[in-house]
Amino acid sequence: MRVIHYFSPMSGFAYLGFAELCAVAKRHGAELDHRPVDISRVFAAVDTIAPARQAPARLAWRRQDMMRWAQRRALPLNAIPKHWPVDATLASCAVLTAQSLCGDAEPFINALLSAVWARDEDIANEDTLATLAKACGLDAAKLLADARSDTVRAAYEANTQEAIAHGVIGSPTMRMGEENFFGQDRLDFVEAELARINLA
Repeated sequence: MRVIHYFSPMSGFAYLGFAELCAVAKRHGAELDHRPVDISRVFAAVDTIAPARQAPARLAWRRQDMMRWAQRRALPLNAIPKHWPVDATLASCAVLTAQSLCGDAEPFINALLSAVWARDEDIANEDTLATLAKACGLDAAKLLADARSDTVRAAYEANTQEAIAHGVIGSPTMRMGEENFFGQDRLDFVEAELARINLA
């Protein structure tokens, strides 16, 4: 079983759901395929206003909802992070590089998400990325060099185009077969589908 996880490393809801998504996959023996995407282009493809540009009332509700989920999941959260939104291109490409360097990029992904939403760090900054990479046992210099390569940039572009083609509307979106599950608050449906597949 495979769950494709389309996400942005600056996504607050991806942060809130990441540990639980990993736990759900582990409980059911499912493979997680993490695919960072250019979320601004995903939003544009489905006529969605990026959260930071939404009306004040909607943005206030979003922050309140995030605080509720952070409390439920026992996660630290700064609902108004200092470095959000930022250009997540290099961070996203660094995720792809981390996958090629060590196979398991989940610690690095978690570090990126936590950097934005728990520690007010700038994941568009190369020094920040290098520090996070080293903390995860990765070769920071190689990770950043490879992340700038045409090959990795092409893979990031392919992820984004694929997500748009599959009807992804935001981050995080989990895809199994031909079905999308959008939002970290839909992980119970993801788990139910994995349980159903296991019983089939």
